[in-house]
Amino acid sequence: MKIRNITAPARVYNNCQSKYYTDNSIKYDTFEQSKPKYNAVHFTGINGKGIVKQRGLLMHITSLPAHRSYCGQFGDPQTEKFIDWMSKSKQTHWIMNPLNALEDNLCPYSATGRFSRNKFIVNLNKLTGKEYGRILKPRELPDDITVPQFTLDMLEGQKNPRFKIAFKRFQKLDEAEPIKQEYNNFINENDSLWLDDYANYDMLSRRYGTDWTKWEKPLQTAPEDAKKERVSLNKRITTVLKEMGKDINPQQIEDEVNLYKFEQFLYDKQFNEMTSSLNKRSINLIMDLPIGVSPTGVDTWGKKNIFLLDKDFKPQKISGCPPEANYPYTQVWGHSLYNYDSPEFWDYHEKSLKKLLKNADLRLDHFVGYINRAAIPTSYTKPDGTVLKGAENIFKPVEEGGMGIGFFAPEWVEDVYTKKNKNNENMFDLFCRVARELGKKPEDVYILENFGPLAKTKAYKQFDKKYGKNFISQRVPIGMGIKDSGTKKDKLNSPFGMNDPHIAILTGNHDLPSLKETLDSLMNVQNKKQTRAEKKSSKIFDRFCKEELKLTEDERKNTDDVYLNTMKWFYTRGVKQVQTTLQDALGIYWRPNIPGFWNGMQDKFLQKPTKEALLPYWSKVFPKDFLSRDNVSGINPGYKSFADRYTKMMEDLYSKQ
Repeated sequence: MKIRNITAPARVYNNCQSKYYTDNSIKYDTFEQSKPKYNAVHFTGINGKGIVKQRGLLMHITSLPAHRSYCGQFGDPQTEKFIDWMSKSKQTHWIMNPLNALEDNLCPYSATGRFSRNKFIVNLNKLTGKEYGRILKPRELPDDITVPQFTLDMLEGQKNPRFKIAFKRFQKLDEAEPIKQEYNNFINENDSLWLDDYANYDMLSRRYGTDWTKWEKPLQTAPEDAKKERVSLNKRITTVLKEMGKDINPQQIEDEVNLYKFEQFLYDKQFNEMTSSLNKRSINLIMDLPIGVSPTGVDTWGKKNIFLLDKDFKPQKISGCPPEANYPYTQVWGHSLYNYDSPEFWDYHEKSLKKLLKNADLRLDHFVGYINRAAIPTSYTKPDGTVLKGAENIFKPVEEGGMGIGFFAPEWVEDVYTKKNKNNENMFDLFCRVARELGKKPEDVYILENFGPLAKTKAYKQFDKKYGKNFISQRVPIGMGIKDSGTKKDKLNSPFGMNDPHIAILTGNHDLPSLKETLDSLMNVQNKKQTRAEKKSSKIFDRFCKEELKLTEDERKNTDDVYLNTMKWFYTRGVKQVQTTLQDALGIYWRPNIPGFWNGMQDKFLQKPTKEALLPYWSKVFPKDFLSRDNVSGINPGYKSFADRYTKMMEDLYSKQ
């Protein structure tokens, strides 16, 4: 996940979105706020046979429509239709962004912890069935309302009350009920690993806020105090609350803790049901492992010694990324840095890997951070002796007393490549061993996001020489390659001669404009006065169309021909894997996320923000049956002809494989 700067004035970045909203020129593409951008394309078929054996499609499940839910969910008829379409379209993998529990910004990369999952993907309709002990009644289900975007408040209001009703009935079920036995197995497998910490944190955060560093000290230190006293965490917290003079009901606290565990159990059960459904269609999952977690979340609370924290439990240094030629700004994500010298860190990392790899292949987000990491100080002393506190002050413009958003000290790059665990394994030995212990080949299950300047260091070259063939290397999306590559300086991501059996190439990702939009912009720029950078991109793009796509001069003028032949080009490379997005498969302008913007968008007239307009970009949802009907205009679009076009292309390429 690369955090990109959309506009020059933007400053310091957190994990998914900027803390500053400065642009007044961005064009928004939503169902309600703008006329849909599309080009009706008559599909004429594609000749030739594909080479790529692994084909993955990126689409976060929450952006799918659903029955009686504001966002996509497990086991929903709409989800099953999407899986069927992937199967018909010869996909071997469904690529997911993280499925972690959500914060207000709905960003799946803003994880409070490695293990907690998004309970709002749980399908309430299933709870009315016999397999679930009929713990909900049909009349108790929410209304079937379809919306183009949702908020966290909407999800909580829709599902939380019904989780409580279902849990009360679940508690009364006979212990011989199969679902009770499944629940007990889930507790036995997960309680000591992560679940008990997370459940107690969830209970406390409802009362005192999600930033545990602002809780009273006895609550801040409850996890380690419970271990010292050899009592359960719940018992320690109950004792502390009584000592603090809080009016508490121990049974209510226990019920809240167990409700959280019940919700996570439902997620686990339905997630496993979905993976079984995918396996029947020979489709694997590719999940995502965010490299960092929130400095005020559950993992830093429950496992303080695996992070670099000061005596007040604040990060000593925070994560980010140095500037580069194409992105001359220091990115500041704000994660607490891991303590590689802690044996518990290695145990934590291994167990989280195993849990994810059990059901899926794994994309390693900002992988270069496991080799060299940017360790940005939370306090910086200027040459004149002035002390700047906090990343926001350090990276203020120079004229305002800061160091400027492009400032980055060389000593902030830390080498963690040589760090090893008690078994004398570095991180990459650990990655490989965990995969093999699960009966998997590392070179088939690990996909590296290795973009950025830290992928060009000496340490990274050492890694690549020794371990490179044990991992799939993910290349930048081709639109970025056309714009920024094609030179001697960046042969790695050049779109020319793209043949390497160890790489995954991308049509796009969750952050960038769609491939169709990128190609259209490259073609349109040829018809206007160009900047130096635009002239360079135009030359590279023209060469790409001639040498790689083999297009005639007339074909190079037709956006549909360029788009369709670019998609065909992807699937006929000699690479390990092609990853596309749903929007690129359909050939439409659609985008789930625009990093660098705080909480989504302003209103359509770019005037004052409104409550409705300030929806995060991750909240966008496709309308029901969008793959099986055509109505590309209006607020309820359908894309059947586009979906059929993609399916036909893939069938032509892979019908005999």
